Amino acid sequence: MKQALFKDIKDFIKEQIENKVYLPDDKIPTEMELCKQFNTSRPTVNKALSELVLEGVVVRFARSGTFVTHQKAQTSILDLKNIADEINQRGNIYTNELIYLEEVKANIEIAKVLNIVKDQKIYVSQMVHKENDVPVRYDIRYIKPQIAPEYINQNFKKQTPSEYLQKTCPVQKVDNTIEATLVKDSIRKYLDISKEEPCLLISRIVISNDEVASYSKLYYPSSRYKLNSILESSSKNFV
Repeated sequence: MKQALFKDIKDFIKEQIENKVYLPDDKIPTEMELCKQFNTSRPTVNKALSELVLEGVVVRFARSGTFVTHQKAQTSILDLKNIADEINQRGNIYTNELIYLEEVKANIEIAKVLNIVKDQKIYVSQMVHKENDVPVRYDIRYIKPQIAPEYINQNFKKQTPSEYLQKTCPVQKVDNTIEATLVKDSIRKYLDISKEEPCLLISRIVISNDEVASYSKLYYPSSRYKLNSILESSSKNFV
């Protein structure tokens, strides 16, 4: 059975956005233009646009028109999926910028998390990840040298720190803590966000071979990313 015309209009607009005919913030055709294109009435077009607004695909402004919204990318909090793979799978271009990679002495806070003594040598890296040249995550990673001794010598243009560590250190356990936080100016500058915009922060401890291997702080700008998780159960009584 043929679907209602307003659904055809919705599908057409979504397809145009997916094919990048209309980009975020672009204005789409007016109600009158869509009426002529689909040979239909304004109420039919209005219903299609109203549903797209509810779905967060477009936003409408009186006297200005209808515009494509910024669709937030999403990442799972339950796995260690490589961010480069996530971005490439969405059909977008992944790039990164390595800000810092050094051997330093662990302070009290980091030593406690990594279960080492204060002033023990560790590796620290800081990197910003970009999707279509837009910053979408800032990482700070603290690594035990004995777990990944060659971490300090890697070219992270060829593979991300996460990808390298997953190959080097078999993951035994992951402990994630999630919070909303404002970030200091040095991070905000690389993420290109305002002082008022919070980030979603995942603080992640990875256990490998029965010891803490790394501690990471992953900052996601709240306007560009959302986190998701899916829990499946085979039990019919699961509520």
